[in-house]
Amino acid sequence: MNTFTSFDGIRIAYYDEGEGPAVILLHGGYLDGLGQFGDFERMLPLAEQRQEMFRQVFGGALPLPNPPLEGRPGMVHALRAAGVRTILPDMRGFGRSDKPREKAAYENSAMARDVAALIDHLRLDAVDVIGFSMGAGVAARLLILRPPQVKSAILAGFGDYAIEDHVMEFPKSWPVPDSVPRPITARVWLEEGAKILEKGEVVPGHLASANLIGCRVTGTDPKVMAAVIRGALMNSLPTEGLGRVDIPVLILNGKADAANQKIAGILKAIPTARAAECEGDHSSTPYQPTFQQAVVQFFEEQRRLRRAI
Repeated sequence: MNTFTSFDGIRIAYYDEGEGPAVILLHGGYLDGLGQFGDFERMLPLAEQRQEMFRQVFGGALPLPNPPLEGRPGMVHALRAAGVRTILPDMRGFGRSDKPREKAAYENSAMARDVAALIDHLRLDAVDVIGFSMGAGVAARLLILRPPQVKSAILAGFGDYAIEDHVMEFPKSWPVPDSVPRPITARVWLEEGAKILEKGEVVPGHLASANLIGCRVTGTDPKVMAAVIRGALMNSLPTEGLGRVDIPVLILNGKADAANQKIAGILKAIPTARAAECEGDHSSTPYQPTFQQAVVQFFEEQRRLRRAI
């Protein structure tokens, strides 16, 4: 584990292992770098705890992720096996990085600026980037910043809700109370979660309590997560900025990742983007062999094309 001081004095922790072409991997919410992209067995106890808490609060829970054995060593293992240098920052607010409680600490693309600062700190001439879930949003904001060292990117576990007032559709059987303002956009739903996190109390019959469950399972400070939500996640990505992206981008989602099946808006917004599918839902996608193969193949293809120029 290494650390460096980012653009505003926040200390960012990161893993940097292996030799060869560099890939930066950006994790999702509640987890850290290795929790998202390391060995499945590292994440499994958290998934088991989360499932049990869901049963206690909501009376039921989704099945535990059960990816194939060949995918369980994780994305880092697959990239390292392909001869790649893997760099995994813990985003501010998570893991071993600093965890400010103020919303302002996460505004103005702060997480993406951390990644740009890390690239400069490591003196990387060329790097590919993959972000999953929250990390995909960070990667998208990094693309808008356009650091010249970033040569290609994968946005995974990601959907149209990030760029527009996309109306979220929940199955009627899910515990979404009538008190939630309609239509339920990503912004509305994130604010519901932030309110529950700030109060620190599970609201019976309210699915947004999943945010507090996530904090309790992973040991995340609820007030930090509320600041992350309000400072970093609630603002939609600007389509004007995405329209200026000029490097290859792959949108990669699991076929069973229900919240991320609508991607037409992203593909329209990013002129250089294309889409691919793999197996898995939102919890299991990073451990699916088809996901790992798609990531390795895309980055190898991009490096091959760059060498040919």
